[in-house]
Amino acid sequence: MPRMDRISALHDDLLLNILFQVPTKDAMKTMVLSKRWGSVWMMVPKLEYKDTSKERGKSVWRLVDKFLQLHKAPVLESFHIQARRQFTDDADVGKCVSYAVDHNVRELAIILPSQPKLLLLPSNFYTSKTLVNLTLSCTTFVLDVPSLACFPLLQTLALVEVVFKDECSHVRLLANCPALSNLRVSRYRDMVTRFTVKVPSLKSFTYMQGDAKPFVLDSPGLRHLRIFHLGDLGSIQNMPHLEEADVSNWVAQPNDKFLRSFSSVRNLRLSLVNVACCRAVNFSRLMKFKLHFPGPLNPALMIPGCSEFCSLEPLMLFLHNSPILKELTIRYDVYDYIEDLPLSWNQQSSVPGCLSSHLEIFLWETFGGKRRQERDCVEYILANSKCLKTATVLPLGHYNLKRKEKMVEDIKSMYRVSALSQLITHSDSTNYWNGNNLRNNIFFKMSF
Repeated sequence: MPRMDRISALHDDLLLNILFQVPTKDAMKTMVLSKRWGSVWMMVPKLEYKDTSKERGKSVWRLVDKFLQLHKAPVLESFHIQARRQFTDDADVGKCVSYAVDHNVRELAIILPSQPKLLLLPSNFYTSKTLVNLTLSCTTFVLDVPSLACFPLLQTLALVEVVFKDECSHVRLLANCPALSNLRVSRYRDMVTRFTVKVPSLKSFTYMQGDAKPFVLDSPGLRHLRIFHLGDLGSIQNMPHLEEADVSNWVAQPNDKFLRSFSSVRNLRLSLVNVACCRAVNFSRLMKFKLHFPGPLNPALMIPGCSEFCSLEPLMLFLHNSPILKELTIRYDVYDYIEDLPLSWNQQSSVPGCLSSHLEIFLWETFGGKRRQERDCVEYILANSKCLKTATVLPLGHYNLKRKEKMVEDIKSMYRVSALSQLITHSDSTNYWNGNNLRNNIFFKMSF
């Protein structure tokens, strides 16, 4: 008895929904099943194709050309192409983008490796009335934004290593996205000397720049911020609604003005070569803080007094200025041969309020143990944190077992004012990382 083809008997809407969930190249293969399937896939409002290392570089463009010739859906909701290899000269990215815009595309993503020639976007792209999510990634993508550009519905924008034709193209682009709430920018050798982001509607922003060119941020509505920048961040304006921030600023003499813009943040991660700028800011809302201290980037070029940059002394003032801090994480990657400056913490007339009444979780990720100020810092926090629930001190991973055991014994001998607190070291850290404590103590998860 022949098997019944129950799937083909389904309504067209159900078949379209099924094909919408699979990659385009798989949806196109269904045309060989029957005439009905051959007409159904042509109405799928999506093109999604990612080439693999097993496929030739031009295979993606053959599929795209075939899709554009046969596609009959009046609306194209999603258009996503990701190629891992350079394509041939006959591949026309502009034609693909123009087709997508003409068919009211809502999600557009073009992710390509560097190409032998510059890639220009068609004029209709800059006036798309339907785009909601846009991702462009290619070092030869050129954005020549006209004065009449307009993206009224665009909410999420990712620009990864693209090229801006002039100094004002990125300004015109952002100024004409009134609904933009999520922005990610990664710059690589572009010609813009001062990158300015002024978007009142912006809620989430990730910015990565591998040089010291000036950067200006004026988006007071931000709630989530992530920055990696090797230059001065003094041109960041106040962000009164900021909830989470992750900032890496590897400058020998950072401007403390930029930290004042983060005074309202609740969760903060800082990666700084010099933590002295932490001492002058009041973080009245801060509840979670992680400090990554990479130390001098090039020890061979250290200037006199550089050891002061590696001092944990400013951390005391930071704790005094963070009255409701509940979680503190420290990662201290400083070379052993840099001068070990003693701490004066025990000479303080008063204990920081956060230690007396709020700090519950303390984590030192890479404890060296050889530097006196590291030990003094841990000892002081354990001795003064009255509400502490969990203290985790993890020795450096490259230490041998004997050295780790000696260090653990030293840590366990330290006085803890919170008798009910749990002390976790390398010997029992496996259970810690695999258990509920990890989920409860993750610094924060940023969703960009």
